Amino acid sequence: MDLNDMLKYGNIGVVLISLCLIAVSGLFFGFIYWGMETIQTGFEGTDCTIENNTFASTCQELWEKSLYPFLEMRSIFVWLSFFFIFTLVVAMLLLGYQAGFKPVTLGLLAGFELFLTYLSIYPANIYRIFVSNSVIRGMLTDFTVYNKIMMNFPWFVFIISLFSVALGIVNWQRTRVNNPTGELDY
Repeated sequence: MDLNDMLKYGNIGVVLISLCLIAVSGLFFGFIYWGMETIQTGFEGTDCTIENNTFASTCQELWEKSLYPFLEMRSIFVWLSFFFIFTLVVAMLLLGYQAGFKPVTLGLLAGFELFLTYLSIYPANIYRIFVSNSVIRGMLTDFTVYNKIMMNFPWFVFIISLFSVALGIVNWQRTRVNNPTGELDY
């Protein structure tokens, strides 16, 4: 799904979808991370004897060669969460820049982002309630970027909205070049 496919929802729809995905992404990746860690802990707690096998004599040896390397790759989800949030922020900034082509769209986007900044207090409060649960806190311990963003979600939305509107204003005010105008013809 690229930016042009997302634009069928409109600029405001893309901003709203991006903020919702940022708020939910860490929980999703954290749940997968926690699941892989729990599965590895469960497998490490069991052992069995394998007879007539040349590669492994116990289940632990077999799992060390096959299952544990896959489960140890769970740290990829921390980085995936970071890059996912970064990509959505860049998309929101690009939409702000594109909104600068039409001043009405820019004004509408600025008003809507101001409204979203106010509404972002609710996901931040919901996240604080989630983190008060020890299981969810344990799931999200390694997701430091996501935790910092969600603890300060209204500020995060405000800063992204501010830069998005600023890029739209820059696009609206930029000097048109390489376009023939009558005022420079001698």
